[in-house]
Amino acid sequence: MRILAITSKHSGVGYHRIMMPLVHLQKEYAMVTDTLSHEILDNNYDILVINRVLSNISVEAVCELRKQYGFKLVVDNDDFWELDTHHVLYETYKDLGIVERIKGFIQEADLCTCTHERLADEIYKLNKNVHILPNALPYGKEQFLDNKVESDKVRLFWSGSATHEHDLAILRNPMKRLLGMPIKAVIAGYNEVEKHLWDRMIASFTCSLRLNPTIYNYNEVTKYMAAYADSDISLIPLLETKFTGMKSNLKVLETASKKNPAIVSHVNPYLNLPVHYVKKQSDWFKHINDLVNDKQMRKESGEQLFEYCNKHFNFDVINTKRKDIYQQIL
Repeated sequence: MRILAITSKHSGVGYHRIMMPLVHLQKEYAMVTDTLSHEILDNNYDILVINRVLSNISVEAVCELRKQYGFKLVVDNDDFWELDTHHVLYETYKDLGIVERIKGFIQEADLCTCTHERLADEIYKLNKNVHILPNALPYGKEQFLDNKVESDKVRLFWSGSATHEHDLAILRNPMKRLLGMPIKAVIAGYNEVEKHLWDRMIASFTCSLRLNPTIYNYNEVTKYMAAYADSDISLIPLLETKFTGMKSNLKVLETASKKNPAIVSHVNPYLNLPVHYVKKQSDWFKHINDLVNDKQMRKESGEQLFEYCNKHFNFDVINTKRKDIYQQIL
């Protein structure tokens, strides 16, 4: 099985859904690049794997290449294509017709893969050959080690991108109640290009810098977990919309790699996990207060989360399934 994958080396989605799985996948050969060309395709690939859509080539052109070279097209989606109207990319998607382009690639795919049933149900409306491959991490390997550094304060942690401004706004008032507690706020992913968004996000999460904050810059995808070494409890707020409900539970899986507990909005994609759920705003303070003041609870909760994620989102098991469904289309 010879696999060609197209993604950007800077893409977090590409890292988790294509690069890391293919590196560990049992195969004859795999190449990951950001360019699709005749010169590359001349190397006789069985499968072409992409995330969602290719930006610089039409689906019609890819179909012509498939006819010429005989590869099977695998299209992976880890997100829904209909954005919330407040999403920072909403206007861009509309102006560039990205939604219709994504749908076009789904419709033409020989195989579609995605992260969970809710997203699979949406893809099924466009292409009935869809399989679920949940996100998973190779716990104990590469950057997913349990290697935290010591701290004299309990560290409340969040990591992500500037698309989460409205999610972090959920924490604005709860974080104000933490002033005076032996804690520090740690936030990772800062990008100077999006400073106007990050300034608001940081203000929400750090109580306008009054919670002894540490701010980590955006790191390359193979090193981004380094910031998690400076963490004790993950806070994972998420607005409840159809779009956000189609996201994956990756933030919880990342937290589990450090055997940390997670305090999480009680919404998809985070339901039915061993986390501390927030069903009303006051729950943020309640769970934070309980975990900050009870080290044993933090330890037991974090270990429980790790054991659950390592069992139900086992990287090797899910990657074996990936190999099997790839082989089915050949």
